[in-house]
Amino acid sequence: MIGIERLLRPADFQRLYREGEVVRNELIVLHYLANGQEVCRVGYSVSKKLGNAVVRNRVKRRLRESVRSVAKEIRPGHDLILSARVRCRSAEYRDILAAVVNVVTRGGLRRDTTIEEVGD
Repeated sequence: MIGIERLLRPADFQRLYREGEVVRNELIVLHYLANGQEVCRVGYSVSKKLGNAVVRNRVKRRLRESVRSVAKEIRPGHDLILSARVRCRSAEYRDILAAVVNVVTRGGLRRDTTIEEVGD
């Protein structure tokens, strides 16, 4: 199993916002930075602009599940913050999943699956 851990410390979030690279699309903003570890740590940011706690928690659950679905495709050794944009509030799960894949790919964080498939 690929190591995906939660990014929880406020200092880690601030470091990523300050030093990290950014990739955006219509639903998600991805901040990422190499962490020099064998795991990928992921944090989630959902603003109160999206709605009340019920709406924000639903968006966070969908983001977490999207990352879980593509975890084996994400290269380890990076810290990520996925921030939901307001359009995420009304988006369907499949659209959020596609947006996560899009930002991870554009950030250069996807494993080269073709090499792994040949080796299997």
